[in-house]
Amino acid sequence: MNKKAFFKRLAVVQAAALASAGAAHAALPTAASTAITDATTDMQTAAVSILTGMVVFWGVKTLGRKMGWWA
Repeated sequence: MNKKAFFKRLAVVQAAALASAGAAHAALPTAASTAITDATTDMQTAAVSILTGMVVFWGVKTLGRKMGWWA
């Protein structure tokens, strides 16, 4: 088998995998899709809250060192 034939077969396999994945996702019930969307929103909110807390902590720590509150 030469390279050209190999890559043609590889492309066909990849296209079939992508098509079946799309069909599998389309078959999800609406309740599952809603739950996934809600979980994504909750995780994004949690990540933003954690990052905001870290930035605030860093700011207070830096300000405290500059103002001489602690070493």
